[in-house]
Amino acid sequence: MNHVEPFVLDNWVRKFKPLAKVTLHDTCVNPLSLDALFKFSAESQTTSVNTSTPISYGSVTGQPQLRERITEFYRSQFPAQKTAELHVAITQGTISANYLVLDTFLHPGDHVIVQYPTYQQLFSVPRRGGVDVSLWKSDPKNNWSLDPEELKRLVIKGKTKMIVINSPNNPTGASIPSTVLDEIVKIAAENDVLILADEIFRPMYHGTSPDTELPPSITAWAGTYKNIISTGSLSKGFSLPGLRIGWAVSPNSQIIDEINLARDYVTLSVSGIDQEIATFALWPDIRGKILSRSAEICAKNLALLTEFVEEWRSKGKLRWVKPVVGASAFVQVFDSTGQPVDDKEYCERMIRETGLLIIPGGYTFGNGETSRDEWDFKGYLRVGFVCEQGLFKEALRVWGEYLGRD
Repeated sequence: MNHVEPFVLDNWVRKFKPLAKVTLHDTCVNPLSLDALFKFSAESQTTSVNTSTPISYGSVTGQPQLRERITEFYRSQFPAQKTAELHVAITQGTISANYLVLDTFLHPGDHVIVQYPTYQQLFSVPRRGGVDVSLWKSDPKNNWSLDPEELKRLVIKGKTKMIVINSPNNPTGASIPSTVLDEIVKIAAENDVLILADEIFRPMYHGTSPDTELPPSITAWAGTYKNIISTGSLSKGFSLPGLRIGWAVSPNSQIIDEINLARDYVTLSVSGIDQEIATFALWPDIRGKILSRSAEICAKNLALLTEFVEEWRSKGKLRWVKPVVGASAFVQVFDSTGQPVDDKEYCERMIRETGLLIIPGGYTFGNGETSRDEWDFKGYLRVGFVCEQGLFKEALRVWGEYLGRD
């Protein structure tokens, strides 16, 4: 029997969330209610959800109108470019899309290269399946950047089957620039390697300058390389995590066919009600209102977090690379001697003493190396900054008092 490696992040939240009075752990932008979502239709030309649709299994591969809205959303992000046709598989959230891709296209003895740090699923699922995993490590001393030359060195001719990236990145809030994405595609094409890009945080480019060109989705290269997959969902920037609507998008129809074949074993069909609501949320005018709301929440809370971190940085207690994308910051905490704290112990003590829930970043994101007893990224906390502003201010107040004790 295969051993299931514990999903450390989810186990941590499941264990300590019942103790939480305030939190800095969530990365889903302050979730919308149905009333708030449908209110957008009164302010636009789009009608509300079609409630006359029968609640049947519907299309097993996903409602055609929803798939159309998803491909339109991708194309809207680079309107000046002509892109190849995109194909879509509908899944139960991004976590399901990622799992199906990893489980379908990687086999025992294969080799995969995974950006690191990243969401544990992206390296633990292949590892459990007998796949050799190499970590392509971001450089915290250079804004969590990635080195394409290192990627070239990690490729094993004839054995490497996939490169996995996560941009915008969870937990660092960093993004892979267009020039590096271009290098990734070139390396993959030269070695006939599949690219999986987890882009669940992609709509959230709140901290960039208006004059800055946003890094494109990996699908911007669909016209030049077919073996690419982008996964995403409505959970993060769209503020609809409870819908459980995710997707895998690729210019290669055979890839999507294979994902749908694999999906038959785990999901007959995704909830028709969820798909109807998702289709409504992805109409261009509704989508724009949702993402504008999310950007405003992120920008305002990030400004508060920046002020907070810089204050404590000046006292030698915190250090970070300020995020410009996504929903989280990776913040390192130091004790009174200037050494990184034990983040697991620190966060457990804090939740028990103050009721503040923060994710210990080293403990939950630093377990990519299996040959070491210690985890990477010691002293780092993953700080979510996308909750309602009043709650966010209170959480920062509690954390500030806790920092001041030492």
